[in-house]
Amino acid sequence: MSAATRCGFFAIVATLGCSGPTNTGRPTCPPDYAEDTERAARVGARLSSVPEGRELTRYLDTHVMCFAEGGIGVITPTHQLLLASELDDGEDAARLGHLLVHARDGLPLEEDEAPRRHAALDCDARVAQALDREAVAHVVEVRLQAALDVRPRRHAFEFTADVLASPNEAEAIALVRRYLDAHPTGAPGIDGLAAGYRQRCAAGG
Repeated sequence: MSAATRCGFFAIVATLGCSGPTNTGRPTCPPDYAEDTERAARVGARLSSVPEGRELTRYLDTHVMCFAEGGIGVITPTHQLLLASELDDGEDAARLGHLLVHARDGLPLEEDEAPRRHAALDCDARVAQALDREAVAHVVEVRLQAALDVRPRRHAFEFTADVLASPNEAEAIALVRRYLDAHPTGAPGIDGLAAGYRQRCAAGG
């Protein structure tokens, strides 16, 4: 398993082995990722070019964009935004918006101050919260893809048409939430979020 994989999965990663904020308080990129300032500027500009993404860009001030071939597209507890360098800037911008929703609303599976093993019932509640937050972020990503006229390669979702046809935001979020429940081990464009979060919770993460 590569350092990049060790340092991120299921939209939130453990901090062990990952680079984090330096003594200046600024986050740095983990092993196998690079801070490409030119690409970061382009991706950030694409996100801010549409109203759906402009408000989210304010959270960039406290985060660092990191790129790698095959990047996993997650946000870490140490304020790293791990993105794929081989994707179109627009697809990365839409994914960036997804990740910044987590910066705004809270990481899907919030970390305890002192990691511990959780009771099954507690994990039920934590996983449900994580999937609620993922549903919101995926709806934002779909709407950003549409606004940016993106033809996604990696983050192409089966529910895209239904989200765009939904009469309101609440219905769109609800249908994605049902989809995540129905596909706990993954689906096109999506990792096994429900299974992954449950495994991490049971392990004390």
